[in-house]
Amino acid sequence: MSRRIRVAAAQYEPRVGDPDHNLSEAVRWTDEAMGQGAQLVVLPELASSGYVFEGESEAELSAESPTTGPIVRGLRDVCAAHDAYVVTGINERAGDRRYNSAVVIGPNGLMATYRKLHLFYDEKSWFQPGAQLTVVDLPFGRLGMIICFDLWFPEPARALALAGAEIIAVPTNWVASFKRTVWDDRGYCQGDYVAMATAAQNSVVMVCADRVGVERGTTFLGASIIVGPDGWPIAGPASRDQAELLTADVDLDDVELARQRTPRNDLLEDRRTGAYTVVEAAPNPVSTTAGA
Repeated sequence: MSRRIRVAAAQYEPRVGDPDHNLSEAVRWTDEAMGQGAQLVVLPELASSGYVFEGESEAELSAESPTTGPIVRGLRDVCAAHDAYVVTGINERAGDRRYNSAVVIGPNGLMATYRKLHLFYDEKSWFQPGAQLTVVDLPFGRLGMIICFDLWFPEPARALALAGAEIIAVPTNWVASFKRTVWDDRGYCQGDYVAMATAAQNSVVMVCADRVGVERGTTFLGASIIVGPDGWPIAGPASRDQAELLTADVDLDDVELARQRTPRNDLLEDRRTGAYTVVEAAPNPVSTTAGA
């Protein structure tokens, strides 16, 4: 059997301090993607709020509940109209804490929330780290989520693959900061290559939606990408600085096929977890014989 679906990554520019713009852009790009037949759409990290906060009050003012916040309500209506699903980044308020989160929204509203495990740089000033990974069953397959810097750690994607995830949605805000090389001569950023390696190592579809623009001196890299379960791009990378919608048709039955690297090899079953220990080798003896 074939389980062909269309996925999309929307690359655009949320604005810090402009929630009305962020809501309208999230709705517009989601509606456009679903209008082109996408059954799953991924939007950027912190699409509800923008990224570079000037202080605690600004971070708090833009935080919202994933159950009652405006971006979830607005995107629920789009999903209901198209009978489709979206993953978006939000600045989540939960009690007296905030999280850099991703939510899955479907025709009936909020389905799941994931809180970013690995906070990058000044995110540590505004957010608490999450404590667990999340998978959710959609009508067409099993979805996992990670956010931006999580991608640089192999454990989250591997844990999601072992939990049965066939697609990993990656809302992201890749930045130029702290990088010796920002893009290579093909227009790829390092995040694209890490996404390709992650897809290849775990045989999952990776849908990475980055943002563009410059926000308070921070340059975002664009270069959104959709990667097939064999590790090769099937859409993108997108441009460095222009809003763009990537779409790709994928067959989720290919996920299992890609794990069979040869007739005798399976990427997950061949793991040897008991052998992944490190033994410190004894130092070579030092000769004390003169002239030896």
